[in-house]
Amino acid sequence: MLRKQADVSLVLIGFLVLAACAPTQAPQTGTGPEAGAPPQVFKTLKIAIQTEPITWDSVITGGSGSPTSGGQNNLAPIAQDAMRRTLTGGEVVDLLAAEVPDGAKGTWVVKPDGGMDMTWKLRSNVRWHDGTPLTSADVAFAVRLRTDPDSSRLAGGSGAERLLTGVTVLDDYTLVAHWSGVNVTVNDGTGLTPVAKHILDPVYQTSRQAVADSRYFTTEFVGTGPFKLVRWEPGSHIEFLRFDDYYRGPAKLNQVFLRFVPDPNTMVANIMSETVDVVLPQGVDVELAFELRERWQREGSGNQVLMETRDGIAQWEVMLNPTYARPVNGMTQQPVRQALLQAVDRPELVNVMTYGLSQIAYTIYHPDDENYPAVKDVVPPLNRQYEYPYDVRRAEQLLAQSGWTKGPDGVLVHQPSGERFNYQVLTRTGSDRFKESSIIQDYWKVIGVNLEIHVLTPAEAADNEYIATRSGASFNTAAGANFYGLRGHSSTIPRPETRWTGNNRGHFSSPVVDSLIEKIAVTIIQQERVALHRQLVAAITEPIPYHFWYYEIRPILMLKGVTGPRLVNQVSSGNIWAWDKN
Repeated sequence: MLRKQADVSLVLIGFLVLAACAPTQAPQTGTGPEAGAPPQVFKTLKIAIQTEPITWDSVITGGSGSPTSGGQNNLAPIAQDAMRRTLTGGEVVDLLAAEVPDGAKGTWVVKPDGGMDMTWKLRSNVRWHDGTPLTSADVAFAVRLRTDPDSSRLAGGSGAERLLTGVTVLDDYTLVAHWSGVNVTVNDGTGLTPVAKHILDPVYQTSRQAVADSRYFTTEFVGTGPFKLVRWEPGSHIEFLRFDDYYRGPAKLNQVFLRFVPDPNTMVANIMSETVDVVLPQGVDVELAFELRERWQREGSGNQVLMETRDGIAQWEVMLNPTYARPVNGMTQQPVRQALLQAVDRPELVNVMTYGLSQIAYTIYHPDDENYPAVKDVVPPLNRQYEYPYDVRRAEQLLAQSGWTKGPDGVLVHQPSGERFNYQVLTRTGSDRFKESSIIQDYWKVIGVNLEIHVLTPAEAADNEYIATRSGASFNTAAGANFYGLRGHSSTIPRPETRWTGNNRGHFSSPVVDSLIEKIAVTIIQQERVALHRQLVAAITEPIPYHFWYYEIRPILMLKGVTGPRLVNQVSSGNIWAWDKN
């Protein structure tokens, strides 16, 4: 059933040839130690990601496409700090925040009108990279930009942030964030990452569009993070130097290059030739990384491959809106969606795609999800009701009951309407993405589905309307927690009035699910939240709005001596101030 796998060892031999021809050093344009200074090690780290970022802030600039694909979200932590950040093991580190909102202290208040006020205090020793002190006014200005009704990317399509209405500045280091509704997840600083008012306010006085078009959000960015931007060479790399006035103390590295390497094969060739020191997700697939790890272990090179598990689910988001879905009587019907799920041998898919390192994603709740202990007895494997096991005969029965039978050429035909089951999945570049789709294509061919695999061009991947009005499924790797964090709410369905922004790109709509998500967002008492999550399991699993395949494994490749990179919430650079190279 599965396609014959390529001999990865032969592929690596090809990489050795490429590595021999690859450049041995990244561009070195930053300043080094001053002449006459005591000898010291000037540490340069070269990082490879797959996709060149579009902007430093997609909400303010209206940047389209996924800001997380291809490792783009590793850009911001290098030069821009947020209020808080979650690191490995669930540790939450306060960055710009000196004090966070606390209901017991009266700094997190739910108002009679259903909104809430959250009081934050900033550190007093934070400076922008041009030396200007950070103040509350910078946070208030950033929120003003993100909530501006003329924004190219409306806050209504960006989850909890849509509830943020404004900021009141109490003093240089104290501010109150105002929310139109209650959401218990926004104590992470959602929506409050500052921008440099002293630079952008004069631009804003000209026009809101002038801000979106400003080079501040690309080649002239000024941030508060551990490294400062030196040069952005479009299509090639971004260069950073250590910011010695960083409020946490200088980083261990002196210089960082973030290189854009679209082809995973070239990524491997580059690290094998030591042209780069680190390859971050997404890019190199598990199969190749697994073989590379074994090779390096045999050679005793000391080079490292981390197989990072994450709560992201390899999934196909099915188009449910009959206005766009084709065939009309196909995936818009729950029995059909169940049939196609049961037509795939998911245990074998997990073995092939992750070398048995992961497990089937039966529901939105990953075993590492903080809510998993409360729901594990109502989800597989303890509760087999939502297991939907591999069963071709059952799949064919469900299809027949829905009016689908095979025609003379083996393709399903809907008897009442005459529609043929020609279906399309949109996927992104990467051999693992195509491999997964090809495996599913073979399984579905057995039951009569003619699946076309369409690899998105860069222009298509950046086109929100194209993705939101597709006819079939779209591959994504969103975390399950994103679902009950509003991804599954009908308010986040992309629409013309939100300029096609919004994360619910399959147009899933359920009043029951909407109500549960809304209650989860505002329920502070843990016991009550547990009851809501248990109800959500059934409400979201039975309709099968997504085809969940497995929890993702993301490889990080590192040369010997590199320490620090870990994958947390799809970001590997969150603790880059602590990275080192020995």
